[in-house]
Amino acid sequence: MRETQEARFNIDGDRISVILPLTQPTGKIRIKERNSFYEYGLPVAVRRTPLTLRHYVEWQIGYDLLNNEENRNKTMLSDKIFSNNKGETKLPYELAEILFYSYRENLIGFDRIAETFNQITHTEHTLDVLEEMQISRTNPIQAKINDVDFYKMKISYPLLVHRFGKYDIYAEIAIKEKQRAVGIQPMLYVCLPLSSLNFEQNYQGRILNAKECAEWVISSEEAKLSLELFRIFGMLSEKHKFDVTQIFKTLFQL
Repeated sequence: MRETQEARFNIDGDRISVILPLTQPTGKIRIKERNSFYEYGLPVAVRRTPLTLRHYVEWQIGYDLLNNEENRNKTMLSDKIFSNNKGETKLPYELAEILFYSYRENLIGFDRIAETFNQITHTEHTLDVLEEMQISRTNPIQAKINDVDFYKMKISYPLLVHRFGKYDIYAEIAIKEKQRAVGIQPMLYVCLPLSSLNFEQNYQGRILNAKECAEWVISSEEAKLSLELFRIFGMLSEKHKFDVTQIFKTLFQL
């Protein structure tokens, strides 16, 4: 498989999958290395580093795109337009595609979708306003470096990790400062073990080929995972909660 710029949803008969690009170290999808889930994962140069079981895919998965001509070619749900919390017209994307076609192919039932929708709408506290999720820093300590006086502090960023069932698939929520506004923003990443993906040739012990991709096949378990991810997205902030419920209303007439 040859690499695309981003994840690509694929349907072949009743088989659905996502094609993931693996050799873009600065993209939304990249390979990292760690020994266990509670360690901090470090990006690796997959064109120089042989892959092992310590490596995994980190995917900053999304659920929508702005409704414009360019983006309409990136989603298979270009006819399912909705408005987000800012009043912008959006297209369902990535996670929304997985859930919609999982439902269409009977990998997950409407009752479970409706139950998750109800859980999202009744989310009481979003993570961005919880006190324990705020970014903190230590008291300043004087330090002299190269004969220059500084005040040294350490900043602590909260990180939440959720494991999906018995799988070694995790969601990580990193709390970060907003780049162009005041406040914090929770960022959600899906961590997929390489063993959960299909490669054209065994990945262990070799470097990846230029522009190589792997396939993530969507079965009933991945369909359940997509629902859980939507529920977690609805917990991140009121903005995410609004957008997610609008997607459910648009795709499933809830």
